[in-house]
Amino acid sequence: MQLIIRYILLFSLLGFGNAIDAQNPVVQDMSKISNLPDVEFYDILEDNDHYIWLAADKGLYRYNGKIYQKFTNPNQRVNSLFQLKLDEKGRLWCINLYGQLFYVENDRLNLFYDANELVKGQLSPFEITRTSIRLFTVDGIYDINLKDKKTTRLFDGMSVSESSFKDLSYVIKMDSDDKPSKEKQNWYQIRDDKLKLLIELTSKNRMQSPKVYAFKNSALLNFKEQGKNQLYYYRTQADRVFKLKTPKSLEDVTIYNIILLNNHYWFLTTSGVFIFQLKKNQLNFKEQLFSSESVTDVLVDFNKNYWFTTLDNGVFVSSNLNIRRLNLENTKDKVTAACALNKNKFLLGTNNGKLLFYSNNKVFKTLKLPGSKIIGNLFFDALHNRVVVSINASESYSVDLTTFNVKDEKNKYSVAKTFSKVNNKNLFYGSYKEAIIYNQPYTSDSTQIIRESRVKTSEVLNNKLFVSFIDGLYQFDVNSFDSKEIKLENESILVNSIAKNNNEIWLATQHNGLYCFKDNQLISKQDVLPKQVQINTLKSDGEFLWISTDEGFYRFQPKINQIKSLNTQDGLTLSVDKFIILQDYLVATFPNSFYLMPKDETLFKAFKTSKVWIESVKINDEDTVVNTDYNLPYNFNNLRFDFNSNGFQSNKHVGYKYRIKPIDTTWRDVPLNTHFVVFNSLSSGKYTFELQGQNISSKDIQFASPITFTINKPFWETYWFYAFVLLVVVGFIWLYFRWRLRQKEAQRIAEIDKILIDKKITNLRLENLRSQMNPHFIFNALNSIQDYIISNEKELASSYLVKFSRLIRMYLEYSQQNEITLEEELKALKLYLELEKVRFEDELKYEITIDNLLKTNKIKVPSLFIQPYVENALKHGLLHKPTDRKLTVEAKIIQQNKLQITVEDNGIGRAQSEKLKRPNQQHKPFATKANEERVHLYKNKLKRDITIAIEDLQDENQIPSGTKVVITMPIE
Repeated sequence: MQLIIRYILLFSLLGFGNAIDAQNPVVQDMSKISNLPDVEFYDILEDNDHYIWLAADKGLYRYNGKIYQKFTNPNQRVNSLFQLKLDEKGRLWCINLYGQLFYVENDRLNLFYDANELVKGQLSPFEITRTSIRLFTVDGIYDINLKDKKTTRLFDGMSVSESSFKDLSYVIKMDSDDKPSKEKQNWYQIRDDKLKLLIELTSKNRMQSPKVYAFKNSALLNFKEQGKNQLYYYRTQADRVFKLKTPKSLEDVTIYNIILLNNHYWFLTTSGVFIFQLKKNQLNFKEQLFSSESVTDVLVDFNKNYWFTTLDNGVFVSSNLNIRRLNLENTKDKVTAACALNKNKFLLGTNNGKLLFYSNNKVFKTLKLPGSKIIGNLFFDALHNRVVVSINASESYSVDLTTFNVKDEKNKYSVAKTFSKVNNKNLFYGSYKEAIIYNQPYTSDSTQIIRESRVKTSEVLNNKLFVSFIDGLYQFDVNSFDSKEIKLENESILVNSIAKNNNEIWLATQHNGLYCFKDNQLISKQDVLPKQVQINTLKSDGEFLWISTDEGFYRFQPKINQIKSLNTQDGLTLSVDKFIILQDYLVATFPNSFYLMPKDETLFKAFKTSKVWIESVKINDEDTVVNTDYNLPYNFNNLRFDFNSNGFQSNKHVGYKYRIKPIDTTWRDVPLNTHFVVFNSLSSGKYTFELQGQNISSKDIQFASPITFTINKPFWETYWFYAFVLLVVVGFIWLYFRWRLRQKEAQRIAEIDKILIDKKITNLRLENLRSQMNPHFIFNALNSIQDYIISNEKELASSYLVKFSRLIRMYLEYSQQNEITLEEELKALKLYLELEKVRFEDELKYEITIDNLLKTNKIKVPSLFIQPYVENALKHGLLHKPTDRKLTVEAKIIQQNKLQITVEDNGIGRAQSEKLKRPNQQHKPFATKANEERVHLYKNKLKRDITIAIEDLQDENQIPSGTKVVITMPIE
């Protein structure tokens, strides 16, 4: 049942011109995409190296695509600078309110001239000639020589405004012969330092803020009279001044600047930019941009980016003035569907059931469906001049565009994924579950389900219906609707979007890229787009294929296999998914806005790459002056090169490659948005660093000046060092052999000395042996044996004889050795004392004490060394004492790992013994002297520290009571 609900559904929103913003170019706010240093800007200029210079309230800034660098001078009296200009050398000039003229050279802001006395606190215009700076002041026109800064008055009279183009200047001044008046001023042209009056301006009312603007073949004059803007136009060819009728939109605004772009005059005002075309001395309005901004200056840079400076809102950049953005005023409305109508009309559907009809980019009709309905799809049937509206629920409608009557279609077209006009009678409708053919869709309910499966997209070409299902691509005959699956290498192909172009079907597949279906064959077109680019939507206008992706927007012309792209650098700041094609425009839809783009060549720009240069060089993390050649020590081998290419957001849009010869034979890529390379621990050698930069949307490649650097070898790798080392090695070898010869000679001498020492020690041992075997000792021993025999004490005689023979054998054996163990020494000493005790008729008490810590069987002592001191104690100390004869021998360890042997007796002492010596005594005590010589030899020749200390003992009455001998030697 048809239900006409015009009174519910149809209404026109009065004054819907407010439903959208003014049509503005897509811009990027520099304060959001960079660290913009100020919000108040007066002038903008691009120099020969494509730096962007900004004159701001806080000072002068230079932008290189990445950062802003502030330029100041210590003598600068105020921060604000104005009137940015370039001279023939490419130097930037500017002036401040105080009258200080500055120029930039070698990255420094230099004060050229302080003209405060001339300008008298007024902002004065200036021009740069070949030889001077021409200053237009309230006191006249002055030339300041560039070389000697000599000031010359060129003309008298108050200068109010000035502008020039090449060698022509235009000035508004009041002549000195007239009484200065705001009501009478003259407009002059200056050529070759000569004044030419263009027009004498008189007014009954006060003329406010006169300004003159010079162009190639014309000039404009603007001032306010009674609060209204007045405009005069001078045309050089006619050499005539014309008064222009001020457009109503310009009457009350403040005009900051007028520039000429593309043969259109741009008026920069407190209400944005007004663009006019001047024809037959009449200004014809074209459009207004940024109506809410106070625009002070506009710059078109080398890549055709438009820079807009404002008085209170920073800087905006439009990469493409032809891409316009329109925002929906009602932020609750979101665009959910769109379709193209006739010519440049189109329709938008929203999430709350609104249908917005556009013509010439303005809403001319609005329909509101009952309730808050999400419009999911729109289809325009040009033959019947109707629009099918599919709701993302169980509802659908159709709209007659002639009457704007709305028909409730129930769920006939609900949740539609695609529509295609099969022929004049049939309409294809694909939903989330099936594919249906409607016959006479607007007058009958005749349906035919051709396949039950979820539909994605469809297209009709040459009596064939191509439908992409979730499980494959099918081709249907439009008469019989017989189907055939189109496969790729016997595998089902998944297609996201279909477009027809001439007699070809183009397919955007899910996994296999772009394909063309022609003559029943699938032809791969994967080389059309960059690798790994996923297509969102594919549409055709008959000549071009328009392709939306997350990486950008593409236009492909199959006939000549040419592709062009749009990306963020072109002003396409959002990723495009859904779009429609009109007669002259493309409309890309987003939730709260849409982009309007012309289909002609003005949509695309030819990009250039600015000069690439190396900004800084760091060696071992220390900044150094940038040179073309470096000679570095071996340890200065960590290098960093920082580089840049100027331009709007060049940090994101310029890619770099480098190579360092001879290490690299091919170019290496630098990651995008990276502006440096680092080389660590380079080995010694000669290198050349080469760098190239290329805008990602350009074929233009720029090369930086190469830098050569030599890292010297470390001194230990140089030839002179090798020679030095060789010399040192030869010297060491010579010294070594010389030392070895001396060592052998010393060894030979030492061996001879040792032989001599051994011989002397042997002699001393023999002397010891002689002392121990002196006649008295042997005679006494034999007498003792005889007494035992006479007394018939055979056993004692035999025992004594055995001990005596053993002692003699020990003496003979030990005398052949330089050293014996302490155990052997004490054993011989004990045997000797046993024999002597018999001679003393048992009136001798002796004691040998050994420290438990001593390992007597391992400690070496000179052979028969202790016995002579024991013999002296017996013979000279105890022999003359009738009773109580005592002798002690003690061996122990003392500090520093030394052996101490003490021989102590309680005899009569050395002094009394000397007195009792008989003059004719034959046996002399030479054993003690021999021992002293042995000690001397051990100390000086064998480096063995042996000391002997003899102490005379006395009792408390100072009477001699014995002798103590202390022998100290290192333990070996």
